[in-house]
Amino acid sequence: MPVEYARKALVLGRLNVLYAFHLFIAGNKDGGVRILAAGLKFSHDAGNGGSLFATLIAKDLLVNHLRAAADAVHLEADPLRGPLSAAQRSRLQEAVAQLGEGLDWRTAAKLDLEGLRGHYAGDSRASAALTRIISSYVAVLDDQSKLPALDEAIRSAPQQFASLIPNARRVLEQAQDLHNRLLQTRSLLQ
Repeated sequence: MPVEYARKALVLGRLNVLYAFHLFIAGNKDGGVRILAAGLKFSHDAGNGGSLFATLIAKDLLVNHLRAAADAVHLEADPLRGPLSAAQRSRLQEAVAQLGEGLDWRTAAKLDLEGLRGHYAGDSRASAALTRIISSYVAVLDDQSKLPALDEAIRSAPQQFASLIPNARRVLEQAQDLHNRLLQTRSLLQ
């Protein structure tokens, strides 16, 4: 999977957060809010339809932008800069709301796992095992109680698959971390 765009997105997203802080510190709250809102959309789009690598980078960028939004709200206590206006808060609320439930982990995982098919096209046993793994993996991302079925599908697959399959528990942890951060930020912006 091409991943260079994801690496570049990571750099650009991190610079965006720094620029937003610069604007807030300089007293340009409108500019800081505008940059954070654009950064949230950019971060979300960086993982949209991409690999798990791109989705993990998008998650990292989203968390950094959500933290920056929370910090902007906390800057309200600074007597020199004052609170965010209702319009500024509303703009941040709207940007966070547009993120929906976050990222499409299922599509990213499926894309990565389907990418393995070409390597095992001539091996019917490996191909069948991969089909079981993909369906189990996607099911786990909807319902983590299905982890034992995925573990069994991986154990019963040819040995070479064990090191190729992304750790579903870690993917679930990352998805949950983003979900929690979204909830915290939405609550803070109310």
